[in-house]
Amino acid sequence: MRLSRENEQDFGKKSLSIFVDANTIVSALIFEGNESLLLKLGAIGACTLVTSRYVIDEVARVLERREFRIRKDELPLMLQFVNRAVLVRENVGQHDLERCYARLDDKKDVHVLAAFEKFKCDVLVTGDGELLKKVKGAKTTRQTLRRILGARSHHSLSVN
Repeated sequence: MRLSRENEQDFGKKSLSIFVDANTIVSALIFEGNESLLLKLGAIGACTLVTSRYVIDEVARVLERREFRIRKDELPLMLQFVNRAVLVRENVGQHDLERCYARLDDKKDVHVLAAFEKFKCDVLVTGDGELLKKVKGAKTTRQTLRRILGARSHHSLSVN
């Protein structure tokens, strides 16, 4: 189920479908770097970024922490940008979670694995060591950017 996404462009090929976890989204919103570039590429339609409502809720909880010093009026604007850049899908069901539970030691990441597989994404972008080691298709942001930009090198991508 597609809840939100704007500025989708069709380059004549199926867009790379990329599941993004909470840490990737938080880093994209707080810091300039690879993660923010990935989110911008999603916003202009160079790839299809996907996540779940569960991940978005986690992002909101993390951004509310005092350490980030985000004002209450800024948080909705940040999440609004995420909703323009990322296709936010429904949460996975209990059956999907149970199917993945035994595969990871860190049980808080089971939802990410289950959603990545249920939504049939091409890539799972994460910095989590266990996911990178155990999940086929898990890549770092840098590896994923190389794939996107290499695949789209014949197109002009303008990211401010």
